[in-house]
Order: sequence, then structure tokens, then C-alpha cells
Amino acid sequence: MPVIVTNARNRMAYAITKSLGTKHIRVYTSDFVPRSMSFASKYSSGSFLYPSPFSQQSGFVQTLMEKVKLHCCNVLIPVGEETYLIAKHKQKFLQHTNVVVPDYDQILTAHNKDRWGALAAELGIRCPATFEIEDVRLGRADRLPFPVLIKPKQGGGGWGIVQVDSPQEMESLLSRDDHWGRPWERFFIQQKIDGQTHCVAMLFRQGEYRAKVGYRQLRSYPIKCGQATLRISVEHKGAEDSLQRLLEEMKWHGVCQADFIVEKCSGVPYLIDVNPRFWGSLAQSIACGVDFPYLVYKIAARGDVPSQASFSTGVVTRWIGGDLAAFMPSLREAENKLAFLREYFRPHRKASHYDDLSFSDPLPFMYWMADAFYRSLSKRGGRSRSHESLEGIWE
Repeated sequence: MPVIVTNARNRMAYAITKSLGTKHIRVYTSDFVPRSMSFASKYSSGSFLYPSPFSQQSGFVQTLMEKVKLHCCNVLIPVGEETYLIAKHKQKFLQHTNVVVPDYDQILTAHNKDRWGALAAELGIRCPATFEIEDVRLGRADRLPFPVLIKPKQGGGGWGIVQVDSPQEMESLLSRDDHWGRPWERFFIQQKIDGQTHCVAMLFRQGEYRAKVGYRQLRSYPIKCGQATLRISVEHKGAEDSLQRLLEEMKWHGVCQADFIVEKCSGVPYLIDVNPRFWGSLAQSIACGVDFPYLVYKIAARGDVPSQASFSTGVVTRWIGGDLAAFMPSLREAENKLAFLREYFRPHRKASHYDDLSFSDPLPFMYWMADAFYRSLSKRGGRSRSHESLEGIWE
């Protein structure tokens, strides 16, 4: 059955395209950005452009529907935040193709940190303390458990996240009219938990568990609060149980990934982020024997898949583009630079799989590097906005 994969410019779409293409499934890659990396993959049977799902939503839906009919695609796999728009119009799409995504209301709950936090608390899942910006602006900054993080209520990938270490620093930040060019209402304050970042991803079918994978971040970009550039697959029963209970309560349908901080002093996992779509480290799961793209395809095309209880541990994977971008900032931050260099190039850290580079399919990585270079020229003052997010909010 032919498949359409959206958001072709990123490494998640490339992982999906490669996964399905190697199984001789016809994949059509799509995006609103010309020269997207997955367009160049030998596993892409064809490609097309659609209007921006963020600024031209009706045009996006109409074009995607037309392409589904034109190519007789029985499966549609959305990748980035356009997943939310497809979920909003899910019933329209289901008349012509199969798509495995939650209902739009479920996505909004998982995408808004102030909404899933309340649900997690009801289920007894540990979360960091959170504070509204307006409350702090009214003079309560001295009550915050510094250090804290300023984070967007919607969005991910490390965008807009700033660590604040003192009341004076907080007051200085809040005296500004906006934060990263966005109104303060778009942000909240979260207690920072001291520990390691542990991530869990799962697949559900109509509220029932089907598969999972877990991994620990070894390096990230941006270096303090960003996406994993180097990671290793590990189990953490507490984090896995927490995400599974949350998704069961929400009667989830499709993939979902969550970030936890495992507190150094107690070993307790704190849920800090929920990602209701495919995530940056998708290639990690495939390397661990949990092929989420193919599982999603089979649920869409055939109705269901058997549950998969385990995954391979000790598997190291790397996002080369992100790791290269993080090298100089990480080196500057390192107290012992020689130790950092030894760790960075240490032989046993050599990844077995890469997110964005396949030596048998090298063109997508070259396309990605060219796009990354172009975007770097467009940055203003080091404060570039994500080109994969809505300017406003999903509501």
C-alpha cells in the first residue's frame, strides 16, 4: 500500500521513509520546504510540496487530500506539528485514507504542559512544581525554588527554554516586554530537577499498549535543554509505568514520547515533557528493534499489531548534525576540556546507527546540511524560531 509521509525536511521523516522503503513499501515524501532531505532519499518513490500547515491550513488540508487520492495512498503518516492539524480534520482524511493519530482534544491535552500536568498529578505521577508567569510578576519571585526553567507551554526541541538561577535574574528577565519574541502568556516556570534525562516512547492502539522503547540522553543540542544528539537505550520501569498509565487514562491512539528527569538523590522519575507525535530520536527505537514507523503502518493498513514487551538495551545512536552543532558550545561549557574531548571521541561511544546519515543513501544528509547552513544565515541575534511550529498556539 502506498504511503504519504509529511515533514520530509527532518530526520524523523527520513527514518520513517528509510524504514518503510527498505520493506519495499512505496513512500511519497512531502513538505512545504523545497529540497527537503527525504526528497533526496533513494527510498522516496516521489515527492511533492504542500502549503504551510501553519500559515495556510486550509490549503494544506486540501492539497494533502488531493495527493492522497492522486497516488491512491492507503496510509498517511504525519510527522511534525502538522500532525495536530491532520488530527483536527481526522474524520475527513479517514474517508480517503488511514491515519493513526489521536483525537485533536487528546493532542491538545498532551501538547499543553499546563493540561497534562494536572492529569499526571491525579494519577500520582511525579512532576516538577510549576508557576504562572503572572503570579511571579506580582512579586512572588523570591518564593521560587531556584534554579528554575522558563519554558513554552507549547513547543519543544529546546526552543525558548532558559535557566534562571536567582530572584534578581528572574526580575530582570520579566522586566522585558516579551520572551524570544513571543508574549509572556506563552510561557510558564518549571522547577529544575537535578538528574539525568531519561526518555520513553510508546505506541498505543485505541487505548491499549503495543510497544515501547527507553533511552538516556548522553549529549544534547541545545546543550542544556535540547534534543538528544547521543543516547543509549536503557530501561527505567518507573518512567515506563508512568507514561503507560498516562496514555491508558487518555485512551491514546498512535505514538507518544515523554521526557523524564531521574532525580539524582532519590532515583525518582519526574515527568517534564510530553510529545504527542513522532520525536527527534526516532532512529533510536528502530536501532533497538522497535520499528515504530512500520508498526504504525501496519496498524493503519491492517488494523493491529501484536504487543511488543521489550527492546534491546545498550544500543548507542547519534544525531550527527546536532552533535556537530553542539560540539563548540559543549567544549566551552566543559570544566575539564581534555576530559570532554576524550569522552566525545571515545571509541566505545561510537554509535551503531545515525539519525541523519546512511552511507548507502548519503544525499539526504547533504540536503539537511545545506538547509541547516541556510537557516543559520537567517538567525538574528542567536534567537531563531522553529520553522516547524505554529506562530500562535494550537487551540
